[in-house]
Amino acid sequence: MKKALLFILLLACVLVAQAPETNGHKENKVKCVISGEDIDKAEYASYKDGKVYFCCGGCKMDFEDSSAKFSTAANFQLAATGQYTQTSCPFTGRKMKASKALDVNGTTVTLCSNRCYKKAKKSKEKVSLLFSDKSFDKGFESNQKKTAKKKS
Repeated sequence: MKKALLFILLLACVLVAQAPETNGHKENKVKCVISGEDIDKAEYASYKDGKVYFCCGGCKMDFEDSSAKFSTAANFQLAATGQYTQTSCPFTGRKMKASKALDVNGTTVTLCSNRCYKKAKKSKEKVSLLFSDKSFDKGFESNQKKTAKKKS
């Protein structure tokens, strides 16, 4: 019972952290993965099991030409937009501990241990460290895949 409550609390914290602000602040913290400018939701490319948004068609074309070059930023955007949800520690793939949550550019990432938490906290390149393809594949899952699993 305690584990179920802890999981629900953790999930609620992640959802609240990812919810857009509506009290006069910017609605969305998501930036173009190429230029860093504000996105235009009409400009996107399919990536993994989601959509990556861009500021313009030129950036979209650059991404489509060499998506591997921008995969870390794209992975971060998939998580920041709620298209992917963290399911385990991005370093180890182990179960997360709610007390080991870390803010990464407005997105909460939860780790499994003091060791992983300290490693991420002291890094100057948190996005690169936690959202590289290797880390992303260990720690995050598409919400589309989750929905498909529930239907099975």
